[in-house]
Amino acid sequence: MKRQRATIIVELDGRILLVENRGGLVLLPGGGVHADESRLQAAARELAEETRLVAQSLLFLFDHESPTNRHAVFWAAASGVALAGDDATALHLFAAGDTALGERMSAASRQIIERFLDLPRDAAGVPRLPASALE
Repeated sequence: MKRQRATIIVELDGRILLVENRGGLVLLPGGGVHADESRLQAAARELAEETRLVAQSLLFLFDHESPTNRHAVFWAAASGVALAGDDATALHLFAAGDTALGERMSAASRQIIERFLDLPRDAAGVPRLPASALE
């Protein structure tokens, strides 16, 4: 059975926040959903643990299947100063087309970012879900 994971996309200055773990792998912030919490609660908790940011709002975007995880992907509007915390050793900002982090980024994070970048945006830059996702 695949692990349930909350995965969070935070944009800072037009770039996507990534965390680097102890093994040098670069990925989107997130982690396992505890038995006593919702995916939304897990997203807020993991964001705070790994980046010290506080989620002011979370928008569920989509589910994503990877070989080991079932990701519930959220977009977050967050406040605070981003600092590596918990099991993160460093934070990185990723811009579309950036190849510097590509070799160290998890395949699931790459795929999730590609899907995210394809989403339409409203006038404020907030991702809009296609009508088919709401059915």
